[in-house]
Amino acid sequence: MQKKLTRSQQKHVDIINAAKEEFIEFGFLAANMDRITASAEVSKRTLYRHFESKEVLFESVLTIINDSVNESVSYHFDPDKSTEEQLIEIAYKEIDVLYKTYGIALARTIVMEFLRQPEMAKNLIQNIYSIRAVTQWFRSAIEAKRLKDVDPKLMTDVYVSLFQGLFFWPQVMHLDSEPQGEELRQKIETLSTIFLQSYEFVE
Repeated sequence: MQKKLTRSQQKHVDIINAAKEEFIEFGFLAANMDRITASAEVSKRTLYRHFESKEVLFESVLTIINDSVNESVSYHFDPDKSTEEQLIEIAYKEIDVLYKTYGIALARTIVMEFLRQPEMAKNLIQNIYSIRAVTQWFRSAIEAKRLKDVDPKLMTDVYVSLFQGLFFWPQVMHLDSEPQGEELRQKIETLSTIFLQSYEFVE
């Protein structure tokens, strides 16, 4: 049975949810603490008791999303499936995290903060992906001799770079819409093919 939240805990959750919507709609700079308090149905005093500034609130929103992704997403290496099939499955799940859990609107806000305040937003773009889960899958694939014995972190960096180039930057920069259907399938297959051409273990 799930433990009921205290009144203070519920207010904390309400503020986080209201802030997420505010940052998505207006961006960080234009986000308004008065609108957040109204949406969360809390006083300004209560909001600042939980979060001392808009910067802290923004970081808290992103940290909570990141933590929920890292806790809920894992990729089990299956020796009975082909490496390509598993990579394709991972790509679909990562796209789901990017487009549905975060959303491109929030991703744009993160990018703008990265450009405006590099120190505050350091590593936020990288954290949009399930980095730990992907890296762990690469380690398992290396141990199973499906991938070359290369630093898994380097593999992750290459994978994320390819992923960003197809599914993140074109959408964040308004250069392309979110791919759907056959277009999405082709891009995912391209990502997997290019990655495997570099790292697939061949005896």
